[in-house]
Amino acid sequence: MTAADIKAHIDPIRHEYADGRSLVLPALKYAQTEQGWLPPEALAAVAEATGYSQAYVESVASFYDRLYLEPVGKRVVSVCITLSCMLRGSDELIEGMCEHLGVEHSHGAVTTPDGAITIQEAQCLGACDKAPCIQVDAENTIGPLGQSEANALLDELRAADRPRELWR
Repeated sequence: MTAADIKAHIDPIRHEYADGRSLVLPALKYAQTEQGWLPPEALAAVAEATGYSQAYVESVASFYDRLYLEPVGKRVVSVCITLSCMLRGSDELIEGMCEHLGVEHSHGAVTTPDGAITIQEAQCLGACDKAPCIQVDAENTIGPLGQSEANALLDELRAADRPRELWR
C-alpha cells in the first residue's frame, strides 16, 4: 500500500476531523487492511500521506491494541485483563487458553506456530457485565466464559474460516 492509496482513502473524510492529527488513526486502520499488521513501510506510507513524522505515527499505532506492529495470526482473540475480568478469572482463562493452544503465555500477545490464532491481552473490552470476556477479531465480544467454552471456541476458530455470527 502506497502513501497515495492512503491519501486517497483519507481525503474524502478529512472534513470530518477538526484536527488533522485525528486522520492518523483511520489511515493506520486502512493501511493495516493489506497485510493484517503495520510493517515499517506501512508506517512510513501513513506518515507521508498524513504529513506527520513516522515517530508520531508509530506512537499512535503503539497505543491501540487493535493496531499490530508485528504479524498476528489469521484470528486474533483478545482477553480482557482489567479489574472486573481479572476478579472473575481472566488470568486463569488466558493461561488455560494458551496451554490449550500449546503456546506459552506472554504478557502482550502470542501467536500459534502455525499462524492460526493470536491470543492477546486487552486493557478493556467494555463488557464488564460479561466478565471474564474475550473479543474475536475485534468484532464479537463473548462472555462470561469458562475454560471449557473458551477452549471449544479456540478449536472452532482454528477449524473455521469465519467465526459464528452470533456468540451470545
